[in-house]
Amino acid sequence: MSADGEDPRARSPVDQGGPATFVAAMRLEALAIGGSVVRTGMGHVRAHGAAQRLAARIEPGAAVVLAGISGGLAPALAPGEIVVATSVRGPDGDEIDLSGTDAAAVAAELRTAGRSVHLGPIVSSKTLVHGEHRAELARTGALAVDMESAWVARALSDHRLVIVRLVADTAGNFVVGLVKGLVALRHVRAVVDRWPSTTASAPPVPGPKL
Repeated sequence: MSADGEDPRARSPVDQGGPATFVAAMRLEALAIGGSVVRTGMGHVRAHGAAQRLAARIEPGAAVVLAGISGGLAPALAPGEIVVATSVRGPDGDEIDLSGTDAAAVAAELRTAGRSVHLGPIVSSKTLVHGEHRAELARTGALAVDMESAWVARALSDHRLVIVRLVADTAGNFVVGLVKGLVALRHVRAVVDRWPSTTASAPPVPGPKL
């Protein structure tokens, strides 16, 4: 169900030249984004299933924004800052490249709006990440970690997917970080809504590289 209670499978197809479809895992994220949001639910199983259903009802090449909170991995990141993914890595080491042109365009729009934005790879995990595991992921160069992006990216490989992650915590105070991340997420939609019209349609993203 979407944030407005609508079943996403019941909507008419999204036109390729139209605005981006926003996707989020949790209800709190969808409410912070505002407007119509396709909710996947938390975790890899729900995220992949919801993304497959979405892929079946929208045109190939249509713009999609997966937005939500994440755990920050890079030491320089602070709660409330934004990571726009250039690629997403799965827990088994596979990596899916995203459109650099689209990621840069979204980052530029967010920076113009005064947001602190970082471009780089993110990683997805099937479980919550703490302690040494988080440190290991940070050493790979990934900027942030979540529990949905890799599986959404696989299902939407024929679409213009941009992943925007708000840093909720950096192995510090999760509650304070969560609030900062959700507050920052409120400002994303108005900015990113302009993105599809600022760049030419990107080619479909190739499948995962192993």
